[in-house]
Amino acid sequence: MPWRRVEKTRAAAEGKTSKPPAPRTVAIIGGGVAGLACARRLRSLGVKATVFDTGKREPGGRASSRLWCGQVVDHASQFVTCLDPELSEVLASSGAARRFGTDGRFGRLSTEGFSAIDDQLERWVGIQGMAGIVKALAQGLEVHQDVWVPPSNGLQAAGGSWNVVVPRDQSYNFDAAVIAHNGKCAERLTSSTPAKEVHALLRTNFAATLPRNPAPGSGRFTLNQIYSLIFEVPKGVMPESFDAAFVENEATLRWLSSNTGKLQQKAEHEVWTALSSPAFGKQHKAPQEFLEGTAKEAEVVDLMLAAVEKAVALPAGTLGGATGAVRHTKLQLWGAALPISRWASSDAVDFVWSAAHRIGIAGDWLSSVPERASTIEAAWISGVRLADHIAGHSSDDAGLQLGESGGVFVPVNADFGSSGSEAVAWVDPESPKGKGKGRKGKWKGRSNSRGRG
Repeated sequence: MPWRRVEKTRAAAEGKTSKPPAPRTVAIIGGGVAGLACARRLRSLGVKATVFDTGKREPGGRASSRLWCGQVVDHASQFVTCLDPELSEVLASSGAARRFGTDGRFGRLSTEGFSAIDDQLERWVGIQGMAGIVKALAQGLEVHQDVWVPPSNGLQAAGGSWNVVVPRDQSYNFDAAVIAHNGKCAERLTSSTPAKEVHALLRTNFAATLPRNPAPGSGRFTLNQIYSLIFEVPKGVMPESFDAAFVENEATLRWLSSNTGKLQQKAEHEVWTALSSPAFGKQHKAPQEFLEGTAKEAEVVDLMLAAVEKAVALPAGTLGGATGAVRHTKLQLWGAALPISRWASSDAVDFVWSAAHRIGIAGDWLSSVPERASTIEAAWISGVRLADHIAGHSSDDAGLQLGESGGVFVPVNADFGSSGSEAVAWVDPESPKGKGKGRKGKWKGRSNSRGRG
């Protein structure tokens, strides 16, 4: 008997099985912070990572910026809150970020006016907006930009590996795959793959709040939807006492900031960002692709400008209307804005990995720390820790255990939208055991006063 066969037989007799080698190539679908963080760490560990991103100009996802009216504008994520020392070091050494909120010009708007927040938390903004931070994170990575991976057949299992198929009949083969985006596209992308347990966690709801008394087994990843309005006004119209604030005194809004002040831009006019409440976004929801130039756009802009006036105690009509000071506006429905539920896995990790199918999930909703959920830092940590697992422990499942003894969907409470619910365990509704059953968790969502940071 050949020597190798003898050794194989001996190992089998002793109950030993050889672990498959760690993936050498990984496809990362989604070029937000989670995907880029995963790719960066994989590269440092000697694993080739390829990022596929739909952004037309650059990666970033919700951490993006645009040039508008001659200024850099953060129209989605506004800052990075940092408790993780590694992320702090990355930001400090990037040359693309600076500390934010230490000068008394960041705080809250209440019925008593503006008050600064002095909670000693470390916050950062991009020198050239959030996109500048993302650009630094993406430096040196292989990113396929403006590439659409079709949800219907873009990700295909191929005998222990994965094919990523993009338009124009291009196909790429990888040892493993990572889903680093969310929403209906991620749900559909994995629906026809054999990784059913991964697809189950990507099933998505869109709502302003979660049910207060959820039905057993109904726990699910949920995103809210909010409006982002940017507007240009001459200097001196808006208050000069603050650059950015959470809004507590107007139900329509949750955030208001001057991009001109926050990003220290010199200009004769100011460009501000206002983010709506989830309830307002739900009430006035409209198809984003058909919003521009419609009566709904005009209505939402008028309502949000009126809310800004109330929030900063300006006389009605100062900003909007025929005689208002606002010169230009741009409205966007942020359709998949913020997670209001997070997956608290039974093994308390910040990612998901299926060893059998070699596919994982990274994202800001996979946080083992309640106070960090739904933040840029959570996305970063999720991507980094998934990469570490892929490179060193790819033969072990992580964050994946489902059923009554498995993980729990836990509500997230944050400044940009409170979930208002109890935790609910995930139970497969299609299984005989799961039908009509579930386990309510003992956790309650904790307050997260850091907003979308």
